Amino acid sequence: MKQSTRARTTSSRRYRCTYTPRDAFGHLNPSDTGAAPFVQFRAANAEQALDIAQHVTGCPVIEATRIEG
Repeated sequence: MKQSTRARTTSSRRYRCTYTPRDAFGHLNPSDTGAAPFVQFRAANAEQALDIAQHVTGCPVIEATRIEG
């Protein structure tokens, strides 16, 4: 069981995905300050991170940044 846990942790990395939020009517509502909200989670790669962020937020995702450490 240890090997499967170890394999899972080495195959997933932490990512921070910034996105453009939507207002109550579903229109894009970028921040006036220029700061974009973000979600953070584990994924196998940046492409998967973008897909997950899109699914979770329902908003256009700007970028996925890998978090080291």
